[in-house]
Amino acid sequence: MAPVVEPIPDLPDGVVGLRAVGSFSVHDYTQMIGPELDRLELSARELRLLLHLGPDFTGFGEGAWAELTGEIRHTPFRRGAVVTDDDLVRNGLRVLRWVLRGDVRTFRDHEYDRAVIWVAG
Repeated sequence: MAPVVEPIPDLPDGVVGLRAVGSFSVHDYTQMIGPELDRLELSARELRLLLHLGPDFTGFGEGAWAELTGEIRHTPFRRGAVVTDDDLVRNGLRVLRWVLRGDVRTFRDHEYDRAVIWVAG
């Protein structure tokens, strides 16, 4: 089975980039995002996360949104950029960002390059 969450190559140093293709599941979180958060925590580096939920993203599977947002609420990070045209995700993050331990912004798909520059700053 091909990964539904894949790393985004060629990002600025210190930026962790992940692209969701299809439906994002709890398994995707535990296999891709969780270990990356653990690695950064051990290295004492500030997390800069770019999550691209582009045109190939079809939504969150059962429990995946709760797993992702639950973990991120407890993870200190510098910046998080979520690139998506999905208005449900964008609105959910507007509410959630007030309880996060870092600066999170949403960008539309056509603003991908701007999101990369911002999250790396």
